[in-house]
Amino acid sequence: MLGIDPDLVIPDRRLSVYDGAVAPWKGDKLDWWRQNFVKGAKQFNFPVHKPIADLTDKQIKQLWQGSDGVMGINDFFKDVESQLYKVQYRVLLSRYRGRTDCPDCNGFRLRPEALYVKVNDKNIGELCILPVRDLKTWFSATEKKLSQHDKEVAKRILLELHNRLDTLLKVGLGYLTLSRLANSLSGGESQRIQLTRSLGSNLTNSLYILDEPSIGLHSRDTANLIQVLKELRDLGNTVVVVEHDEMMMREADHIIDMGPYASHLGGEVVAEGDYDEIISNPISLTGKYLNGELTIEPPKAVRKWNRSITVEGARQHNLKNITVQFPLNVLCVVSGVSGSGKTTLVKQILYPSLRKMKGEFGDKIGFHKQISGDVESIQQLELVDQNPIGKSSRSNPVTYIKAYDEIRELFAKLPLSKMRGFQPKHFSFNVDGGRCDTCKGEGEQVVEMQFLADVHLVCESCGGKRFKEEVLEVKCNDKSIYDILELSVDEAIDFSLLLMEQILQKPYSL
Repeated sequence: MLGIDPDLVIPDRRLSVYDGAVAPWKGDKLDWWRQNFVKGAKQFNFPVHKPIADLTDKQIKQLWQGSDGVMGINDFFKDVESQLYKVQYRVLLSRYRGRTDCPDCNGFRLRPEALYVKVNDKNIGELCILPVRDLKTWFSATEKKLSQHDKEVAKRILLELHNRLDTLLKVGLGYLTLSRLANSLSGGESQRIQLTRSLGSNLTNSLYILDEPSIGLHSRDTANLIQVLKELRDLGNTVVVVEHDEMMMREADHIIDMGPYASHLGGEVVAEGDYDEIISNPISLTGKYLNGELTIEPPKAVRKWNRSITVEGARQHNLKNITVQFPLNVLCVVSGVSGSGKTTLVKQILYPSLRKMKGEFGDKIGFHKQISGDVESIQQLELVDQNPIGKSSRSNPVTYIKAYDEIRELFAKLPLSKMRGFQPKHFSFNVDGGRCDTCKGEGEQVVEMQFLADVHLVCESCGGKRFKEEVLEVKCNDKSIYDILELSVDEAIDFSLLLMEQILQKPYSL
């Protein structure tokens, strides 16, 4: 919900209340609130000189709610809200608004009646914010406290809970909380959660298909994942895995090697059989790497570095007040088991902090003391993560790298385009004009099936080509805009080189 964002109110948790950690308590008039809190803090032993990051939960609560007649941050904003008829107070309040937890349920999303029910002094909301590994420990400790009668009542429930939690731990998801939003999970995490559900259902004679489930996994977690897949197989199921990981291939009962290369150079079954048959196959590129005939040799001399950036006092999530030095002008790798804090350190602290230092603004910065070192030597920052490219369902590689603009310009200059009055926009599937009116440039239509999964059908009007017929009639070297988009990168390079050669020889031949 929209409310007062604590991270905006206290942007720098390294500061103390006395040093001005509470951002709105500044200025000639509003500093009165800080002075009033500092003077009254003696009444309830509040450490006004201690950094906010080092305060206990009780002290944080006192800062926000006040204590012993001393007004806190909440009282300040109540006073601001009572004076919203003044423009300056409306502007002040808008600076500190953001997405916050609901004050009634504390972000648990349940009514008070549901949260009144507790087991071993914890309600269901408090259990859902625990990491899986801590939740497993809590259930084990709680089970020991149950009477014999209660153990019999909860026997089946506890069995199912332990099985599912054990599987989550085995596939390397012990760091996740049960309340983690599904849209914030990576592809590999989503697959492994689905795998946990499948194992818990005890299905047999089923076919499970997994597309690269080991993405982002440490070798330790990959070994655990393999064990889970074997358990699924041993229940009487078939498990098909698309995978490159050597550990996974070594444990497979049967391997199908596709290739020999990518795109139009692939599409064949190069070899199949068990691991020994693959490594002994003379035409298998995969087998040559597995048997050591082909290798990726480490560099004989590691590049030296003399510049670096240091992240000091990182304490976001599970980072334990660490200081890390990142050398510059080298290939630097951050490794570790799943959930050890790699993404937190790099994506939530290093990247957004450097962006802010360069005058750019984006995501919130994770808590740390400071970033020092040769920051001035960095000219530009680029984050390449696993998020989908583009902003719409029609985005593709050629639109993402901005090459499509030049292609559309080229088609708009063709003679037939000029005769029909076509502009570059007519060769875009993102705007009205040349795209198919029926599917809006998607190439398919989605039929909602109510209680079943949606059905995706090829558009009947354009046959999946996404453009109107009159646009597809415009051709460059006998290829329409649809044909160009269907080319692989290798084929597109050959086509563009041939086109350039023709233009140089006959500028008006297109």
